[in-house]
Amino acid sequence: MDSSAIKRLKKDAHMKIPNLANSVFFLIVCVFGIIIVASFILTDETDMIVLSSVLIAATFSVIIYASSRIDKMNLELEEKIRELKDEKAEVENLVEQNSKIETTLTSLISLFIAPKDVDRAIRETLQRTGNFCNCECDYLVLFGKDGNSFHIQSYWSRENPQNRKMMFKNQDMSGYPWMAERINEKAILSIADINTLSGHALREKEIMKDHGIHSLIIVPIDIDERIIGFISIENPDIPEESSDEWKQTLKILSELVGMAMQHKFFLSDLSLFKNLIDKSNDLIFVIDSVKGIIIDVNKTACYELGYSREEILKMSGDKAEKMLGSRFWEKEIQDICGNRFLDIDKTITTKEGRSIPVEINVTFTDHENTSYALAIVRDVTKRKEVEEILKNTQERVELALKGADLGMWDWNIHTNELIYNERWAEMVGYEARDIRPDFGSWMNMIHSEDLPSVKDNIDLHLSEKTPFFESEFRMQNKNSNWQWILSRGKVVEWTGDSEPSRLAGTTMDTSERKKFEEELRYSNELKDLFTDIMRHDLLNPAGNIRGFTDLLLELEDNEKKKNMVNSIKRNNDKLIEMIDIAAKFAKLESIEEIRLERMDIGAILRNVVEQFEHSLEDKQMTLELRANGTYYSMINPIIEEIFANFISNAIKYSPEGALITIDIVDTNYYWKVNVTDSGEGIPDDVKELIFDRFKRVNKKGVKGTGLGLAIVKRIAEIVESEVGVEDNPEGQGSRFWINLKKAYNNTDQTVPEDTLTQESLPPKSLRQMSPIRP
Repeated sequence: MDSSAIKRLKKDAHMKIPNLANSVFFLIVCVFGIIIVASFILTDETDMIVLSSVLIAATFSVIIYASSRIDKMNLELEEKIRELKDEKAEVENLVEQNSKIETTLTSLISLFIAPKDVDRAIRETLQRTGNFCNCECDYLVLFGKDGNSFHIQSYWSRENPQNRKMMFKNQDMSGYPWMAERINEKAILSIADINTLSGHALREKEIMKDHGIHSLIIVPIDIDERIIGFISIENPDIPEESSDEWKQTLKILSELVGMAMQHKFFLSDLSLFKNLIDKSNDLIFVIDSVKGIIIDVNKTACYELGYSREEILKMSGDKAEKMLGSRFWEKEIQDICGNRFLDIDKTITTKEGRSIPVEINVTFTDHENTSYALAIVRDVTKRKEVEEILKNTQERVELALKGADLGMWDWNIHTNELIYNERWAEMVGYEARDIRPDFGSWMNMIHSEDLPSVKDNIDLHLSEKTPFFESEFRMQNKNSNWQWILSRGKVVEWTGDSEPSRLAGTTMDTSERKKFEEELRYSNELKDLFTDIMRHDLLNPAGNIRGFTDLLLELEDNEKKKNMVNSIKRNNDKLIEMIDIAAKFAKLESIEEIRLERMDIGAILRNVVEQFEHSLEDKQMTLELRANGTYYSMINPIIEEIFANFISNAIKYSPEGALITIDIVDTNYYWKVNVTDSGEGIPDDVKELIFDRFKRVNKKGVKGTGLGLAIVKRIAEIVESEVGVEDNPEGQGSRFWINLKKAYNNTDQTVPEDTLTQESLPPKSLRQMSPIRP
């Protein structure tokens, strides 16, 4: 209602005719009529009396009608006055409400003009909103990244928050399907009475009842058309007919909170960006290109250069140039290099004068009519060191390849590009530029008979069936001759799908080796021929000599002649022994591997001892075998040669009547066979030599070739054993020993491996042990 309506109301009130005035007017008419009638009665004018009475009656009728009409109008006027008073009260209430809205909006807007503390501004907004809506509590709810979960960001309540059961606490939007749909429509949801909720909101209705909420307002909050949350106002006083101004106030509230949250998100992103810049490994500068001064710098730059932030920002252009090495921010540089350029070989200087090698990435940009340069300075000290290490390593590799006379190649499997060094080409008489740098050119140079095996070996390695690629083949050189080449390689790079992408390796010219192998093969054939000649063509005459000397000894009675025949017999026997030993050694030299069997060492020793019974009797010696059980080992029958040699040497080098002992010692995973004699012993400086060929200790009255123990050593190597010699621990003499690996089966007693220390576990092969030198 405006001011004109109020004035009209006052005017109508003054128009009301009171009942007392009507009565007085009626009384005056009556007196006036009586006076007139009385005068006519006195004059006895009957006609006039009748006329006067009629006039008086008519007057009274008019007065009565007018009085009733006036009363009716008065009643209507009173009703209108009451309506106008009610309208006035409503207008005054609206004016008061509008004033309250205006005050609220003014205070809210003032909170969000450049807020220093967005959270505090939001909390005060919730408080003023709560007072404006006269609610019990209100709070800001923000959605999670999934758009379903949410958390309460800010909260206000008239009561202690601990005593309040907030409707949206510890929930997600899946529990409020009807409300979620309305929120997504970005419409303010106003529920003045819980009982007015439709049947589609039964779930929300139950939740509101459980939390003691009878009315509710939900104000969606959006940023850039995206709903980020909402304000829940619980148990507010909602006008029966919400005015547009009231709803518009809540809409403005939504926009203000949205703007505040956007500002907060911006500050958060800005803070994150600032922290990332400050913690960057790079030194970052922002430079005013026109003034030539640094206007911003990150913490890393301050720390690395030894300056404070204030010192750097106060630097003049000359000092900045001295620190950064040049005026790369100037307009002339931009004109030459463009808006972006990278200087990879620069040096900056710290406050203490220390130089740091760097690369500087510069970006120019214009902002508000001012040109700026962003400089990202990266310390390349580590990279320089790595580059120097790589350079030295590459030089060493090149020297190693050159020293080993190796060529290098690198094949890109996907592009088929083949990179090789000069030596690779020189091996076959070419220069690097003469050979096309692709894999096919290499394959075309390989002999057709060797090419399938080369490709097969490459495929086996690429499919991870072999640990590396190795193949020996013939390549055609520049003179069209075939040349033997040995190539080895390995996959050094894979794709993201774990497919091999690079295969690199070396090549070696093996033509000379092949020539030597051929010569060696020919030499071995000659050696085998010579061995056969010794064993057959030389042993046959020597056998005849032995037979005739035995016959002469039986027939001859002359002692002088018998001595001569015995001398012939001894030398002939020695010749036969030498031929036999040499043949054995030659045979053993050509053996690389031998089949090992599970055999009893005790049984083998007993058989060997029986062969020396006559020799023991001749020297009146005693041999004591201290091994009565079974001692299974993985060996070969050739092991008898070792036992026979040990026993033979013990008999030869021990005095007559001496004791020789043989024992087998259990050393956990090995059987140690000891043959102990009572001879003169072996000096320590000779013990390391006696197992080498043609090395022997001089013994009085005993001569030999020195091949016997060399044969022992070779046999031990073949059966993966170790041999040695030590002093007799019980007195004079020596002890020769050999370690033989035990053979286990289901009936043998074994020790669980998990109860043993690493030191007690046996090596997979005796070859992996540090050598036991005799």
